[in-house]
Amino acid sequence: MPSFLPPNRPPDGLGVRWLACWLLLTLLSWYGVTLTPLARQLAGETGPPLTGEPPSAFILFGLNAGLALIVALAWGRAEGDRGWTARATPWIMRAARLSLAYVLFIYGWQKVFLLQMARPDHSDLLTRFGQMNHMSLLWRTVGASPLFQFVGGALEVLPAFLLLHRRTALAGALLAVPVLSFVLLLNLSFNVFVKLGAANLLLLAVAILWPHLPNLWRAVRNEPTRPLPAPPGLPGPRPLRTLARVIALGYVTCGPLLTTLDFVQKWSPRPVPHDLAGVYRVTADSRPAPDIANDCRWRTLALDAHRNSLAPLYRIEWMNCPDAPATGAGRYEVSGQALTLTLTPVHGSPQRLRWARQGAHLTLTGQENGVPFTVTLEPAPARDTRLLNDPWRLFVTPAANE
Repeated sequence: MPSFLPPNRPPDGLGVRWLACWLLLTLLSWYGVTLTPLARQLAGETGPPLTGEPPSAFILFGLNAGLALIVALAWGRAEGDRGWTARATPWIMRAARLSLAYVLFIYGWQKVFLLQMARPDHSDLLTRFGQMNHMSLLWRTVGASPLFQFVGGALEVLPAFLLLHRRTALAGALLAVPVLSFVLLLNLSFNVFVKLGAANLLLLAVAILWPHLPNLWRAVRNEPTRPLPAPPGLPGPRPLRTLARVIALGYVTCGPLLTTLDFVQKWSPRPVPHDLAGVYRVTADSRPAPDIANDCRWRTLALDAHRNSLAPLYRIEWMNCPDAPATGAGRYEVSGQALTLTLTPVHGSPQRLRWARQGAHLTLTGQENGVPFTVTLEPAPARDTRLLNDPWRLFVTPAANE
């Protein structure tokens, strides 16, 4: 038996005590409130707290692990030969399984219902590759393939269900470890600011898998395995034990699902109630053409076809505006014959335009920077919006990809 494998019994000793303390501190978030000022001071951060994962977040992660180790050492010293750890181990492993299952349900259901990464819309077609950061590139890539996102969510929901029962926890951990390793790899590779969260989940999955490693090693070597001792059941009368199981499993399974269904009602994309959505190219502009190096007139306009509880998005591509990026985005509203554009971040008051249609052409009239103007737009050719009209296909030929 390789020396790095644990003995064939449930984990005990310092490792289990540390896991219990680390899990408790993480779940209660006490360390975050108490140690955040210290972590920010060690990281040299001043001013308002930074979002995402600044250096202080990694320092805080280390402080949490160190504090859990100190408490675990104190626990072991106070325990002596009283056997507290052995009696607490089954409960610690149950808490680890249910905690991991709960979080996997949260992220898994969001992907199954295609909520986490939205499908690209018209405004995404005008987002230049160079304008995107790595995270937005990943989000658009996954959102462009509903099948990939759905399967990714199903591979998180399945181990979550398996982790709910002790007899299937091994299968759940075996599936959760590679899935969470891939999630952590994506977060590290594309600068997603939940690296520490994914690392925490992977650590939990490895901890659940750890007591099974000797049997897995024996199975790989085609040797007979040995059953792990069954943990003690819940104390108390049978009806109370059943009620406790129903409450715990109901909270872990139904809580994330009900929350996701509520998000579906609020944030699931739904079609806009008008027919202006699309990608348009400017064919005429009433403003005189300035010098080519200072041409801030519109080139292309994209109006999203879907919205959630917020107003739909739009994106404008300018000709060659020296004081602005290549494209700018915001939210738009249509009320009667009025089209209101609100640039994000907000610069001045919203731009209110009058629109009219003549066949496929769209005419917009209004003011920009105090200058009246009228632009005529036509729908962009199909080749410029192919991403939205390229369905999933089992059989793909070179001609289909041209």
